[in-house]
Order: sequence, then structure tokens, then C-alpha cells
Amino acid sequence: MQDFVHSGGSLQVNETSKKQSFFSKTGKNRKRIMITGLAVLLLGCGGIVGYQMFMAPAQAEAAYTVVKVGRGDITETVMASGTVQASKRSTLSFADAENAKDVISSINVQVGDVVKKGDVLATMDDSVARMQLINAEANLLSAQAKLEEALKSKTEGEMRTLQANVNQAKTELEMATKTIDLEKARNDEAKAKENLDKANKNFNSQKALFDAGAISRTEYETAQTELEQAKRDYQTATLALEQAEGQSAYKIEQAQAAYQTALENLEEAQKGPDSASILSARAAVEQAKAQLQTSQSALNAVTLKAPMDGVIVAVNGNVGEIPSNQVIVMDNSNSGNLEVLAQISESDIGKVKEGLSVTFGTNTYPDKTFHGSVKLVYPEATTNSGVTTYDVLLSVDNKEGLLKIGMTMNVTIEIGSHTNVLVIPASALQSRNGTDGVLLMNSSGSAENRSGAAESRAGDGEQKQAGRQGQQSPSSTQPNSQQEGRQAGNSENRGNLPYRFQPVKIGYFASGRVEIVEGLSEGDQIVILPTAGGSSGSTQGSMRMGSVPAMGGFPAGGGMRTMIR
Repeated sequence: MQDFVHSGGSLQVNETSKKQSFFSKTGKNRKRIMITGLAVLLLGCGGIVGYQMFMAPAQAEAAYTVVKVGRGDITETVMASGTVQASKRSTLSFADAENAKDVISSINVQVGDVVKKGDVLATMDDSVARMQLINAEANLLSAQAKLEEALKSKTEGEMRTLQANVNQAKTELEMATKTIDLEKARNDEAKAKENLDKANKNFNSQKALFDAGAISRTEYETAQTELEQAKRDYQTATLALEQAEGQSAYKIEQAQAAYQTALENLEEAQKGPDSASILSARAAVEQAKAQLQTSQSALNAVTLKAPMDGVIVAVNGNVGEIPSNQVIVMDNSNSGNLEVLAQISESDIGKVKEGLSVTFGTNTYPDKTFHGSVKLVYPEATTNSGVTTYDVLLSVDNKEGLLKIGMTMNVTIEIGSHTNVLVIPASALQSRNGTDGVLLMNSSGSAENRSGAAESRAGDGEQKQAGRQGQQSPSSTQPNSQQEGRQAGNSENRGNLPYRFQPVKIGYFASGRVEIVEGLSEGDQIVILPTAGGSSGSTQGSMRMGSVPAMGGFPAGGGMRTMIR
């Protein structure tokens, strides 16, 4: 329901007729004409001032709109603008190459080419790097084989073989200590010694007999020959024994060593892999890996490969030239997902959270709407010309491939939606001393008693005029009658007003309506007052969108002042 009530009057001064009556008379002197014209001018100005002081305020306050609190749906959004940019961008160069002073040997792409991750884009001479890589790979394989050997445990068959080696070595050692040659040499030496002793006794006996003349010289000389032969046989047997004993010791030593070695191999196999050997083999493998990585990096440094799927946006240099710091630049601007970097005002940044839905529009495609979400809210603010904003990174769907890098986008971030809630026009929202509220119709207020309010305000106008003539009201504490009128209009003690200020708690705020959380009920009647230079609704809405406040209110001398948030 909307009610409109108008009251007031006007002073009518027919200046034209008076001027014509005065100036139409001929024969009057010039002085009388000037005095008369001045009087008419003063009278007209007085009429205008009187109308503004007494009639206009009463008419302004008497004209208001009454609406009922209802239910509806409301969606709060934050508006901004931003620029399209690629979500990934990469600059490639040969800066890590040891021979970076060499020239470019090949460039395989040009601006606009679409490439896949791993594609070779440009190269320098890589023959030396490839040879180093091959050697490093071979060294790693060798080190890994040695490590596997050190880690490998003996099989059951290998363990039986080792045990057999021990048994064989032990037998050979026992045989070496009991050799037949040594025993024979010892027997021969003993027999030769016995024969020598017999020959020596026989010679002594024969010599005695020969000296006594009992035997012939031939018998004597035979005994002497046998003694010499026995001596020679004994010496030979002694030498043979010594030689046999030497050979036996060597054989025993060799057999003992072979037995000890076989025994140690068996015990080592029974203990399992050797920890020291394993550590050494592992260290060799790690060194080989490090060398391989170094060689691979050297090869990569002379070969530029695409780090991602994307499009080439810049190629700097030619084959045969020394490469610059930025040989190739690429991004993913051809992908279905791009980004928009938007600037959000300080008053709205607290509402923006990651994951909120976003819609985009652009003048390039006025009939298209693009969709995305909030990816990141940067924590650091930017201040420019006294205006503080925060950068917000947004994702935007570009599956149709319409958006280009650098396009300006109109951004609408959806903070949230509430359905079937109490809503009022944004123009009805007021603020008193920092408290949100509305002008709520009194239960006895009606269209019939609004004329009484207008008459009361007309009386206020007469009081203000009297104040200007030196008859100021005793209760006035302001320096002029204009401030008195404003103070009287803002007072809550004017019982003739059909409405009162009602504090409310607001929820979501849209451009045309406001959600009321507390303070009102469905069906309550609220008042919307006009503002100077336009409706309060436009002013309130502009304030919630972060624009500069526009102070609304009535002309000096009467009416309730509308405080704008």
C-alpha cells in the first residue's frame, strides 16, 4: 500500500501587472518610477523567501510514502572489474647450460603454436652432454650390480659346496701331516744308521785281526769298503729325510691355509651378507646416481622442453645466435580455464571468501555471461589516490575459447542468497547515531490525521519567522532559525508525527531491497521520506555500493532530516 499526501500554500504576487501599471503612466517623474520599482522588487523577493520558509518545508514533510513489510528472496553481491590473465606462464632460457655462450642450433616453434608438455622447443649443441649421460648411466648399472651381489644370500646348494670345501681341505691337511714319503725317509735313515753301525763294528774287528795277522789284507780292505759304503748310504738317507721333512712342512702349511680359507668362507656364508660391503656398494650407487643427475641436467640445459600444455606467446632469437635470457615464453591462455585479477573495495573485502560463485560480463561479448569462482583473496592492500583495494584472483570458464588475455571483465561475486525473508525497499533504511532503522508508522497513524501534522509544521514556520524578527523562542539554543527547524524536525517528542524511528538489524543488502533480521514483522507499515535532489532509495543504494555519501534531507526550517549511511 502506498499513500501520498500533499499540503501547503503559495504567495501570489502579480509583479508583471504592477510593473505595467506603473511604467504605463506617462508624465511621472523618474524618481517616483525608481522608488516604485524598488518596492515591487522587494515585495516579490519577500514573497519567495516566505514561501520557502513557511510553505515548502510543510509540503515536503507532508509528502511521504507508506509501504508494508513483506517477504521475498534477496541475493547480496559485490561488484568489481578485473582483467583476464593466464593461470600459468613460463619463461624458458639456456641460462643453466655450462656452454651457454654457444649459439642456438634449432628453434622448433613460432608464436601462436600450440604445444604439449615435453615437446622440444629449441636446442643448443648437445653431443658432449649426451656422451656424458651415456657414461653416467653405465656407471650406475655397474654399481647397482655390485650392490645386488653384496646383498645376495647364499643358496642351499652353495652352502653345501662350501661345507664340502671345508671337509676336503681338512682331509688334505691330515694327509699332509701323515705323508708316506716322510715315513719312508725316516725308515731309510734309520736302516742306513744301523748298517753304518754294523759296518763300523765289522771294520774295527777286521782291523784288529789284520793287525794280528789273522786275516788277509783282502778281507781287511773288504771290511773297509763296506764301512765307506755304509757311511755314504747313511748320508744319503739323512739328506732324503731332511728333504722329506721340508716338503712335508710346506704341504702341511698349504693344506692348513686351504682349510682355514674354506672354513672362513663357510662361516661368512652362514652369517649372511656383509654389512660393510653393503654400505660400500650402496655408497657407490648413490655416487653414480648423482653423476647421472648432473649429466641429465647438463643435457636438459641445452634442450628447452615445454613444461606444460599451452601456446607460444614469444620467441626471442634465431638459429645461429647466442641465446638471450628469455628465448621462449609460453602460457596456457588456450586452455578452458583462465583467471581474472579483480580489485575489491575495502568495505566489501570482508564478505569475499574463497569458493564463492562469480559471474562475468564483458563489452566484447555483451550478450554472453561467463562463470567462475573465487580462487584467492590476497592479504595485502593497495592504496591509490587514497582509495584502498584488495586484489582477488578469480577463475573463469573459457571452454568456448572466447576470452583473450588482457580483456576487461565486469565481475559480480555472489555473497549469498536468502529466500522467503523479510525485505523492505533500500530507500526506507535510515541511520540514527550509527544505528540502522526505519520510520515505522504508529498504530494510530492514518492518512486523515496527516493534515494536522502539516498544520503543526506550518506553526513551526511562523515561530521561525518570528525568530528572524528578533522574537526568538526561549527554548532555542541554536545560533539561527534554520538550525532550530532541523532540531525540531529531528526530535522524537513531536507527538503529532504519525511515525517513529524503529531500530532494525539488517542481513543481506541488495541494490533495491534490504533483508530485515530483527526489529520488524511482516505487514508492518514503514515510511519513506523524499530527499533533496532525489529519492532516498537511490542515495541509500549508492552508499551500500561503496560510493561517496550524499547528504539527504529537507530544506532549512522544517522536516525530519534523513541520515544516510
